[in-house]
Amino acid sequence: MFNKLNFQVLIELLIELFVAVALAVNLYTGRINSFVHPKFNLILIFSVVVLLVMAGISSMSLFRPRHMNMLARYFVIFIPIMVMFYINTDSFSSIGDTGSSDQVLSGPPPSQNLQVVKETVYKREAGKSYIDIDDDMYLKWYYDCTFAWDRYKDDQFKFLARVFKDPSQKNQFVVLGRMGMICCMADMQPCGFIYNGKGYDKLKDGQWYYVTGSIAENKKYTYNYEQLPQVTNISLKEARRPTDEYVYIK
Repeated sequence: MFNKLNFQVLIELLIELFVAVALAVNLYTGRINSFVHPKFNLILIFSVVVLLVMAGISSMSLFRPRHMNMLARYFVIFIPIMVMFYINTDSFSSIGDTGSSDQVLSGPPPSQNLQVVKETVYKREAGKSYIDIDDDMYLKWYYDCTFAWDRYKDDQFKFLARVFKDPSQKNQFVVLGRMGMICCMADMQPCGFIYNGKGYDKLKDGQWYYVTGSIAENKKYTYNYEQLPQVTNISLKEARRPTDEYVYIK
């Protein structure tokens, strides 16, 4: 039996099955979304199906012996597979029940020193009734508002934003915000606020405005798999598209 076994096909089959099962299990448990945004889950599910189809095709050649098996080239795949088992999830921080964005709830053992990120304090300039948020501040401020919106519910902010419309939402609201990037182009996504106040339905996708308004909690609407905060009591002033449309963590 082993004389007829094609070891090259066997290794291909085992790799395809291993990766498919690893992806499927992590998709089922949701653990993969600690590393990949949920919007990519459909692509990953499709990848699992493709891998299983490839494994099925490979199995048809399993008992077709080959004169020379080229096995060495497959050892390179074991490097990323082994790295998968050494990913340290403790390096990721999570947001606690208190809603504080400056508390790290998971991390290295107590014997290691960990510097906690200081909370940013946003202040009004003299003579202004609102706090100006420029492009350099935007993404940090946005996440502060997302995870601890109640800290800023009594403040008004002014920021540059574009209009995002999602046809699947059946015109229930628009999102006013920016395309934000934390790491690379793969994690680029709209970082903004739900708006369904007066005149929202007349706003056009891609328009740019200076938005002045207050931040409020949103428990009803979901956009891009997330419950974004709302912006209320707003005033809009038309603006030009900026040279760099994206915002980044500084």
